[in-house]
Amino acid sequence: MIYWIIIIMLTFVLDQLTKAKAENIFVEIPVNLLGGILSLTYVQNRGGAFSILEGKRRFFIIVSIILILFLCYMIFKSTKNLYKFSYSLIVGGATGNLFDRIVKGYVVDFIDIKVIPVFNLADFFITCGVLLLIFLILREGGEELFLKKKH
Repeated sequence: MIYWIIIIMLTFVLDQLTKAKAENIFVEIPVNLLGGILSLTYVQNRGGAFSILEGKRRFFIIVSIILILFLCYMIFKSTKNLYKFSYSLIVGGATGNLFDRIVKGYVVDFIDIKVIPVFNLADFFITCGVLLLIFLILREGGEELFLKKKH
């Protein structure tokens, strides 16, 4: 169990450190990298992913808390480490964005890849965790997700 707590804490801390750096450096002057394909641009996101449901802060706080609690339960109940790893990435990322919503009233985004909306490390960790979870479900038929044992 300690490994999963470390992963959650590590993803949370990395997310918060990079957001703090973004708030201190990229607010005034965005930094262009890779010939302008990638830039570091400070954005205050008051919605969800891709700024959907902007201004629904309370809704996102409640949904995030429920999701985090459920996934912590799944980490405890799961028998397979890759599932636990995917849940831990999602929990760490969701906790980072939840912290922003509660403390600041918005989520700090700063990674700008021109073909997708601006995002942060928490979003990256959530996306990686969800993609891994989808892969595992498709590969194994979802038995672990629903806590069923094969007979």
